[in-house]
Amino acid sequence: MAQIAEISEQVQLKCCGKKFYDFFENKMDHLPQLFPQYFESYKLVEGNSLTHGGVSIWKNNFGFGSIEVKMKLLVDEANKTIIYECLEGDLFKDFDMFNVKIKVNDCGNNGNSSVNWCLEYVKANQNVDPPNNYLQFGLKLSKYLDAFLCNN
Repeated sequence: MAQIAEISEQVQLKCCGKKFYDFFENKMDHLPQLFPQYFESYKLVEGNSLTHGGVSIWKNNFGFGSIEVKMKLLVDEANKTIIYECLEGDLFKDFDMFNVKIKVNDCGNNGNSSVNWCLEYVKANQNVDPPNNYLQFGLKLSKYLDAFLCNN
């Protein structure tokens, strides 16, 4: 069995970390309205909403081609962690397994909160590059969302 690889990076937040975490836990369905250039559409296929255990299909364009992915949302509220477990879709052309973990470290409104993006993956073959472009998009999204949440 192939070994699970991981890449991660942290971004400082200006907004309250709780506000950032709450967005991903409860308001992720707002992404297509806020950032239509990146999030083309989503469809809920299991569960009642985009909350813990819900399964959805997202069509995204992160600047390097349109992709569609079916994913399950897992919430670890105690650790302020959101996990997107990718179940099927275009990512599986290059990866046998792909998960996105977003962990928020909340330090209140003093500007010391941060978010750590971690991608866990198994390459389909050794010629596949690590998914640095997806990680960089997550960091960019954090900055855009942070600015939006600071003003709203």
